[in-house]
Amino acid sequence: MYEEAASLASSIIKQRGSPNVSIDDDSEFDLYEAMEAAGMVLVQSLKQLSRTSTILNELKTLFVSIESIPVQVLLTGVCFQISEASALGAKEFLEEFLSKWRYVDEQYYVLASAETSSNFKGGSDSYSVLGVDKYIEVVELYAVMLLGTVSSDVDLAISWVEQTALPEKNRQLKLSMICVDGGALLRRALHSVKYNGVTLHQLI
Repeated sequence: MYEEAASLASSIIKQRGSPNVSIDDDSEFDLYEAMEAAGMVLVQSLKQLSRTSTILNELKTLFVSIESIPVQVLLTGVCFQISEASALGAKEFLEEFLSKWRYVDEQYYVLASAETSSNFKGGSDSYSVLGVDKYIEVVELYAVMLLGTVSSDVDLAISWVEQTALPEKNRQLKLSMICVDGGALLRRALHSVKYNGVTLHQLI
């Protein structure tokens, strides 16, 4: 069952390409949701098939570029890999994703490549825009859990949060969380293998 689910999810991602979401276009938003659901089924299936160590490479291959991976899929894939004592590569994976975005006008994050493009106009190209809340979720996983808890490198975690472009209220919150239980984030992320009502049975 899981092998079939992984194969089907991979095919959906390959066929539909990058999840280019547009806030003003319902069909584009539906595409993003479909890609997100397929990505979630993929990472869940790979975990059940004892192929957790391959999740991050599979995601990068299927979505072509790391910034095209839906945030929820990225977070779950990294959490699964870390939960099985396989943090190798997770740090670099998250660092690469986070480095792709630039904080603009204290409102949102945009792809660095889009920000320098003459075609980008103040967030109108929503394919290249990531909401602050989504970016902060990745920051929390990277700085609080991976650096501060898994690697036990609190000094590096604090230094990274202090130097990274973040809304000030979020910066202070993450700094306070670094010294608390980062493991709670992992337990929360792994609480359920069901995503928005989409189960493996429904995709097979």
